Amino acid sequence: MSIGHTAAATLSQLQAKIDTISNNMANAETTGFKRRSASFADVLTSEYLNQPNENRQTPHGLRVGTGAKLAQTQIQLEQGTLRETGRELDFALTEADLFYNIETVAGTRLTRDGTFYFSPQAVGNGLELVTSDGNRVLDSDGEAIVMPGDTVSLEWRDGNLFAQLRNGGEQQVGSFALTRVLRPQTLESGGNNLYVLPELPGVSEEVVAADEHMKQNMLEQANVDLGLEMAELMETQRLLQFQARAYSFADDMAGLANNIRR
Repeated sequence: MSIGHTAAATLSQLQAKIDTISNNMANAETTGFKRRSASFADVLTSEYLNQPNENRQTPHGLRVGTGAKLAQTQIQLEQGTLRETGRELDFALTEADLFYNIETVAGTRLTRDGTFYFSPQAVGNGLELVTSDGNRVLDSDGEAIVMPGDTVSLEWRDGNLFAQLRNGGEQQVGSFALTRVLRPQTLESGGNNLYVLPELPGVSEEVVAADEHMKQNMLEQANVDLGLEMAELMETQRLLQFQARAYSFADDMAGLANNIRR
């Protein structure tokens, strides 16, 4: 592979890394968002078994890379900063590998976003706990969390949710279904800050929700450090410029060779 082809192959892969960094920065204010990092690997390395020569500047058995590719983007589950909101339907998870179970039209999904709302039941007089997109939050039995229609507030204590009623009473309405992800790199993006967990053994486990697993009236911020992301973006842009220059040099050298041949 020529220098030009090597540079061109690496250019496209560096652009993929810039896209990853840009997505992190764009979601810096998204509740519960988890950043991704990109890692690279050599496409192929060639070894030139040139013969030893006292006038040769390159060493015998020189190994030359032929480009790089984006090996993978890895999700990083570090705990984000908890921000107090004072809103009773905001719940922040306090352990980095825990996720809420959400029911969507495409099936069960996982999320770290604990911004919830009351929504009237489609059938019945109760209220359901839903996300901002209207997806139902599931309880420990895999069912929607349903409260009486006269619920005025919700309280989290002793590992359970209690609906505070208009007449001053209260009613226990269940607990959150939580999933601990044991192999986070198996998570697939489901869009809208949701994740898809593949049905494989040993990738997750169900967790009985307890008081220490979450805090009410708080939300988890994205684990994105804009300073670090900007520094990495600048570094990647420099690498992009170097590869573009190498491609330009290779094109100039090819032009010179063609002119000599003529």
